[in-house]
Amino acid sequence: MKTRNFFFLLMALPLMLVACNKKSDDQSNTSKPEEYDVRVEAKYLLAEYWGDEFNPGVDNYSIIIAENEFKMDFGGGSLTEGSYYCLDLYAPVTEDGELPAGTYTLDTTESYAEWSIDGSVGGLIIVDAEGNFITDDEGICFSEATLVIGQNSAELTAVIEGKTHYVTFSGKFAKIDSTNEGGDIIRSTTLINDVTIEGDSALFVAETGQMGAYMLVMENYSEEGAGDGAMFMLEIALEEDSTTISGTYSVEDGTLNMGTYDAYGIFGSWYFDTVDGELGEWYAAIQSGSVTFTQEGNTCAMTLDCSDEEGYSIKATLSGMLISDSYAPEAFMKRFNR
Repeated sequence: MKTRNFFFLLMALPLMLVACNKKSDDQSNTSKPEEYDVRVEAKYLLAEYWGDEFNPGVDNYSIIIAENEFKMDFGGGSLTEGSYYCLDLYAPVTEDGELPAGTYTLDTTESYAEWSIDGSVGGLIIVDAEGNFITDDEGICFSEATLVIGQNSAELTAVIEGKTHYVTFSGKFAKIDSTNEGGDIIRSTTLINDVTIEGDSALFVAETGQMGAYMLVMENYSEEGAGDGAMFMLEIALEEDSTTISGTYSVEDGTLNMGTYDAYGIFGSWYFDTVDGELGEWYAAIQSGSVTFTQEGNTCAMTLDCSDEEGYSIKATLSGMLISDSYAPEAFMKRFNR
């Protein structure tokens, strides 16, 4: 029998900066058709891809459908109150590992057949307001379950301890590729719209070396510190012996490092949304485009026109104070050339 504990994946959720989705403001008043005992409009769907590790020729996915949003934090965090529906799916093999759209049905025979939900793994996990498990970490098993996957939607109907649950999700799926140990382990964006940012009270921090610079740009900065708004982490390559960061840098010519993420952290060039000094729900690894810096003494201006993995544009026109540390090239170059 194949076994898998969804507890570890659940505890990793806050690290994954998973994709955000709209939720009805009147969810608590959502009518419940008589045929459903429990109705949930989920905030997140996470799909972990395992390839055909467990049944050659049939792809396997771990699915978690989360009722409520949770705090996103690169350093960790705890689960929020709510229900987590955990399922183990088997699907036709796809070239890109994308979860195929279609109908998956509970199978208690452990056949690991295409379009099946493994009845021996997964279930409903419930967490209280303090982040403690009400159920155990194995979950309450499904006695019946049907999951309909669309291009950007999911609909789960499941019988759990005699009650029929109807769970819906609409939006982008967060994804983990567990077949690629050496590369990125998540989809690198949560954006669902283009982003445009303008401002004249930014702070630019440049850690420079002989061949490059590591730039941190915060949209709003005052004596009280960083405010709500955009934050950019950018890696650029400078001309040899350059004394300024002025210039245009692009992913296409290799002078702007694209954003990546792996088990060791984030690297390259990224956009983040910040709220109350912490990372918000929107972020993107920059995959294409360019940035222009204009440095004049201790001030700087930036014009950025880039895109993420999904093709959403990230544009920014910012200016403000520049803090430059040009006296630690060895430390910088070690980071820049990892």
